Amino acid sequence: MDDLQIPKAFNSVIGLGVRRSYFQASRWNRWGNLVLFFLFLTGALGVFLFGVYDTFVAWQRNGPAMIDDKLPGPLIIAFIMFGIGLLAGWGAFTNWNKGLAVYERGFASNDRKGLQVWHWEELLSITSAITRHYTNGIYTHTTHVYTLFNRQNQRLVLNDSIRNVEQVAKAIDENTFPLLYAPAADQYNAGQTLTFGPVAISKMGIAIGKKTYPWTDVKEVSIHKGVVKVSRKDGGWFSGASAAAASIPNLRVFLTIIHQVVGLKAG
Repeated sequence: MDDLQIPKAFNSVIGLGVRRSYFQASRWNRWGNLVLFFLFLTGALGVFLFGVYDTFVAWQRNGPAMIDDKLPGPLIIAFIMFGIGLLAGWGAFTNWNKGLAVYERGFASNDRKGLQVWHWEELLSITSAITRHYTNGIYTHTTHVYTLFNRQNQRLVLNDSIRNVEQVAKAIDENTFPLLYAPAADQYNAGQTLTFGPVAISKMGIAIGKKTYPWTDVKEVSIHKGVVKVSRKDGGWFSGASAAAASIPNLRVFLTIIHQVVGLKAG
């Protein structure tokens, strides 16, 4: 969370109440890319000048034939470094004023495309993809990607380019869960089918893909290492009855209803 250096774009936000917190782009996406921009452009210039000088010296000693022998290599290297530098500069530019502010009645997100204002009641779904990364069996880091849709079918992707993005997701979840859960529970109790991406549930049972499993045959639903699975009352697992948690929108709503119906096991 960072309450400093809030871009002026957020001054135009109205109707969301008091600002509670602000999350800006990560330092790496701003300053790291900016440093790389200057390093690679300076390096490209240095390689280019060295190549020209080296080619000129060789040309004086051995004639014009040395140009084709000496110059292409440094030019190629300088071109590659220049391209990487431009990409880093673009990364710094696109993330410099990027940030997200959480308010009483919603949130606002700002990036190079402009400011987006979302009221809590407008959020339709949120999908979370949280991945732990390992190198040679040793944990290195975790990446977070949250994909949001509102009732106007606008899409917003939040990831680790925002500092402490998991805290952003937590704030959004805390404010929208009651608004999403209440109608979903009412629809389920009224006998309607609720669809959560590849999974659907109703009073009849749970469907994953093209297979449906009656609640009378289901012992519990478990979630382990990012995978939701359905177990049988007579032991074992239903064949094909699994789905990646990252593919299920409004996962907390889904898991809460499941827990109330047959029980939920997390691990």
